Amino acid sequence: MSKHLDISPLIKDWHFDPGQVTARMVDVEGQELAEVQLRLDLGILQMKLNGRPDGQQPHGYESALKYYRQRILTERRSGYRLDSDACTELQQECVQVYYRYLALMVLKDFERVIRDTAHSMEIFDLVEKYAESEDIMWDFLQFKPYVIMMNTRAKAEKLAAELDLDEAIQRIEIGMNEIEAFLVKMDDDPESVEDCQELGMLEDLIRDLRDRSDEKNPVIALKQKLQHAIRAENFEEAAKLRDSIQQMEVASKA
Repeated sequence: MSKHLDISPLIKDWHFDPGQVTARMVDVEGQELAEVQLRLDLGILQMKLNGRPDGQQPHGYESALKYYRQRILTERRSGYRLDSDACTELQQECVQVYYRYLALMVLKDFERVIRDTAHSMEIFDLVEKYAESEDIMWDFLQFKPYVIMMNTRAKAEKLAAELDLDEAIQRIEIGMNEIEAFLVKMDDDPESVEDCQELGMLEDLIRDLRDRSDEKNPVIALKQKLQHAIRAENFEEAAKLRDSIQQMEVASKA
């Protein structure tokens, strides 16, 4: 057995915690771009940051999504449908992307989380339209609320990091409406909406964002107004707000 292939030294000081997601960026020799590692119970999963997480090009395409989208386009006259093998390949790609955006969310790389969740939702749309059976279609669509939730969280947290908390809350409400519309479409039982864990998580995020804003932190409220003033090109108002923020921050340190 080759000792240099043993990954035990890599995980010796990186303990697995089943109660939380743990991830880190790592530099790779000979590469300009880092890769992301996700700690699992059985070891470490290492993924490319761009393209397919495994670095592969299925059928010579950047992704399985692009390959099957092209097949549908070129074979549309013959009524091409996604069979079980095609859907298995697309599902594997969804799983890979899931592990990556799970890690990237922890690392607050919201742009890439938005990118990856959008990729998964494009796969869902393709399967919904072209899967050869409803059973295959449901194997994908049952996870759609979760992916919408993660996409919404990333968009909202990105806006919150830019101190645009009001718009972040609006983005969450849009995401919640998308989940509710999907649940109503797929299931007439109103309890499917009431019991939806993804909706509960987004409601918790709204409460958290409201706790970060307005009277509880006047500096953040002013910074939000500053962002709006800059976007509206109201530079005189922006200058006044900037002065007020500086004064409040100096006073808080005194």
